[in-house]
Amino acid sequence: MKKNKKLPAAPLNNNTAALSYKKTAALPCGKTAALPRNITILLLSCLTVLLLCCTAFAAPANKDAKYSVDATEIEYDLKSGDGTTTGKTTIQYDGGVAVAQGGAVFNSRERTGRLYGGVKADKEDNHLQSDELIMYTDKFFSAVGNAALTKGDKTLKAPRVDYHDDKQFAETLGGTAYLSAADGSWLSAGKIVYDIKTGVANATGGVTMENTAQKMTGSGDRAVYDSHETGYIELIGNAKATQDGNTVTGDKLRITNVSGKDSRTHAQGNVRIVYYPQEKKKAAEADSATLARNTETETTAGDHKADAATTA
Repeated sequence: MKKNKKLPAAPLNNNTAALSYKKTAALPCGKTAALPRNITILLLSCLTVLLLCCTAFAAPANKDAKYSVDATEIEYDLKSGDGTTTGKTTIQYDGGVAVAQGGAVFNSRERTGRLYGGVKADKEDNHLQSDELIMYTDKFFSAVGNAALTKGDKTLKAPRVDYHDDKQFAETLGGTAYLSAADGSWLSAGKIVYDIKTGVANATGGVTMENTAQKMTGSGDRAVYDSHETGYIELIGNAKATQDGNTVTGDKLRITNVSGKDSRTHAQGNVRIVYYPQEKKKAAEADSATLARNTETETTAGDHKADAATTA
C-alpha cells in the first residue's frame, strides 16, 4: 500500500472528508493471529475501498473519538500519522473543537497540528480566535495573529497567546496585550501572564488601566491584578491613579475592591495626593461652562457686526 494516499472529496456529506484515529487493543506480546489467506485478501480489499471512498462515509466527527479530522480534502500518511488538509478543516481533540478556514497540517498520533486562515477553537467555557493555531500537544497551543482568548467575562488579547490547557495558564507575546472584562474595564501592558484558575494576572511594560465601575484610570511600570469581583490591583513603579479628577501617585498603589461600589487606595513611597473638593469642582465646571457660552456669544455678535459692515 502506498503512503501519502490522497483522499479526494466525494459529492456526499457536503464534500467533507473525515478521519478518526483511536488506539485499539494490541495482542499479548509474542503472540500473533493468523488469518486464512482468502480472509486476509478480503480485509485488505475492504480497507482499500474504505480509504479511497472515505468521503462517501463521512459524517460529523465521532464524539467518542479521541482525535478526528474533517476537511474538504485530506492527504494522510497511515504509517506516520502525518496529514495535510485543504479548505475548511475541523479537528476535535480531548473534548475540544478547532475550526480553520484555510486548511491545516497535523499528526494524529502526536496530537499536533497547525491550522490556518482564521481559526476558532472552543473547549468548555474557553473560546479562542486567531489567524493561526499551533497545537504542540492536546494541552498546549499557541494562538498567533490577532489572538483573543475568552473565559467567562474576561478576554485576553495580544499578537500571540500561549495557553496551557491543563494548568489554565496563558501568556502573551509579541506586543501590546489587553485583559478586559465584560463591564468595559481593561488592563493594558507590554506583556501579561494570566493564571485563569486563580484569576490573577501579572502585567509588565507600560501598564495602563481603566476601571469602569469606579470611573478610575491608572498607570505604572508593572501591575498585579486579581480579577475576582472583590479583587484588587497593585500598580508598582511610577504608580498613578485618578478618580473624579483626584490623583494619587506613589511608588506603589494598591486599589482594593476594584469591582465593588466602595474601593480603597493604599499608597506607599513618595506619596502625593491632589484632591479637589466636590463643591469647588462643580463651581469650577460651572464657571468654565459660563465662560464657554459667553465666548461663543461674543464670537457670534462679532460675526453679525462683520456681516453688517460687509452689507453696508
